[in-house]
Amino acid sequence: MGFGWNLLRAFVFALLLSVSVAQQSPVAPSSPEPTSTGSEQSLGAVARNSKKQTSVRAKKVITEEDMDATANALPRLRMEGAENGDEIIAAIGKYKESHTPAETEAAVQAWYERYDEDLAAAIQENLVVNTLREENNSNGYELCRQGGDYQSCENRRRAEYIGARHDQYTISRNTALETRIQHVFMKVRGGIMRYNLHYDWFKIRTTNGIDVF
Repeated sequence: MGFGWNLLRAFVFALLLSVSVAQQSPVAPSSPEPTSTGSEQSLGAVARNSKKQTSVRAKKVITEEDMDATANALPRLRMEGAENGDEIIAAIGKYKESHTPAETEAAVQAWYERYDEDLAAAIQENLVVNTLREENNSNGYELCRQGGDYQSCENRRRAEYIGARHDQYTISRNTALETRIQHVFMKVRGGIMRYNLHYDWFKIRTTNGIDVF
């Protein structure tokens, strides 16, 4: 009896000891279940991307109003009366004081291109008028010589005379415009050198419609 009782006590003591040790041992925390599918970005990546997006400025869209404003930044070239080359040169110098070199060049080029187009149109019209006038005179002479109809030839000569007067007016008007633009172009191109402005594209057309200088 004494032996069995001691054995039972030893067994119970061992059982209680094992339970006590188990309760005192730290339990490793369970791993959290994944909440991401793998395609989501970390908070750090999201923050970096957001910063990049907010730091990028939207590009300005150049409108026709912007182009008109640039073209009108300088005085218009005066076609009648005294030429205003000095006024234009002074305006370019003043514009340069408050604008970047690129902005200054854009303004001068916009002003130049406006009147270069007028110069090109006047030169081309005069070339066409002169060519047609020579062809009409030549053809009219041949028709009269071959037909022998005096009255028809006389009527044609009168029509040619009226047409020639109109053509002469057109040529004179265009020639005056050509001379004014060419003169002011030369003056402005030389005058803006005092502001250290030199533009390779600032060429001046000649009246033959081919050469520039």
